[in-house]
Amino acid sequence: MILTGLCMLLLISRVKTSTISMLTDDETTNATSLNLDTLDSNNVDVFRQLLNQETIIRMTMVKNVHALMKDMLTLQEKLTAAENRISKIHTSTDHEISKLKEEVKLLKTENEFLKNNSAQVRADIDHLNENLTDLSNTLTDVKIEVRYLSITLFDINTNVRETAEILQHHNNSMENINSDIAHNDRKQSAALLELGKQHVRFIDDIRNTTRTLKADIDQFQTDQWRLSASVSSLELFRNNQTKCDPNQEVAFTASVTSLSSTWNSGTLIFDVVITNTGNGYNPSTGVFTSPMSGTYVFYVSAVEYGAQHLYIDIVLNSVSKVRAIGHSSASYQTGTNMVVLELQKGDSVWVRYASGKGYYSSSVPLTTFSGYLIS
Repeated sequence: MILTGLCMLLLISRVKTSTISMLTDDETTNATSLNLDTLDSNNVDVFRQLLNQETIIRMTMVKNVHALMKDMLTLQEKLTAAENRISKIHTSTDHEISKLKEEVKLLKTENEFLKNNSAQVRADIDHLNENLTDLSNTLTDVKIEVRYLSITLFDINTNVRETAEILQHHNNSMENINSDIAHNDRKQSAALLELGKQHVRFIDDIRNTTRTLKADIDQFQTDQWRLSASVSSLELFRNNQTKCDPNQEVAFTASVTSLSSTWNSGTLIFDVVITNTGNGYNPSTGVFTSPMSGTYVFYVSAVEYGAQHLYIDIVLNSVSKVRAIGHSSASYQTGTNMVVLELQKGDSVWVRYASGKGYYSSSVPLTTFSGYLIS
């Protein structure tokens, strides 16, 4: 820009020097020094007119040169301002281009992430479809098992009606037992409903939904098994009621009403006693000591904590007899088992840790240990 201004000033200087009168052939000789004696009056008048015209032309050219220089200075200022604006525009443009490059980079990263996430989602959907197919097959099997269970229950009801006359004098006690069973079923149903609500709160994706459905099916199958076991135990109890001496009844049910997420060794102590006829169960140690010889039925039910598996054994004098399992395939699985043992007076039976960690219960007990003398 400065070089351009210098060139314009040289051009103006060039123009200014060229304003010397062409009438004097680029000579600066003073017109008053001419020899007027050699000129006649007409020539003098003509020369004066030409001289006057030359003076007017010189003044006009000088004025035009000054105006031109002023315009050049104004143009130079405008060019400087334009250059500053262009520099600012370049700086701003470079900054915008840098920001756009960063945004494009971010968009490419997000696009790559979305592609990977889309592939994962498609894989999860395929896995869910496979699980739903397995679930449909499992539900069909469950329906078949329910039909078989209904037939079995119908046969049991027939046998119960046939033996009703023999068990007439025990009807009151049996009604109480049935009432207790119904009450326990209602408590378990309420507990399962609460667990279902907890499942709903923790479900955040399709995989957890599938696990919850499997947990419900497993729980339903467990309840069927428990119902069948309870009916068998009830039938066995009914068949042996006439053999028991009412003065020698032994029965207990104990529970825990608080949960533990870390229990992983030793004896599971059911510290809350619900029933303890015969005082055979010790809530401080969790051990049942047989007050007399005979045949006993023991039953344990334990809910595993979260998705932590839980294996527990019913042991007789430190020897494991049966095992209950709460599997970790879903949260809050229930493990149950029952055993009939021939005990001598003084034998000890308790529930012992086998594997896993923690157990779950509430103010209405979910994890319980029961036993009674049948003969």
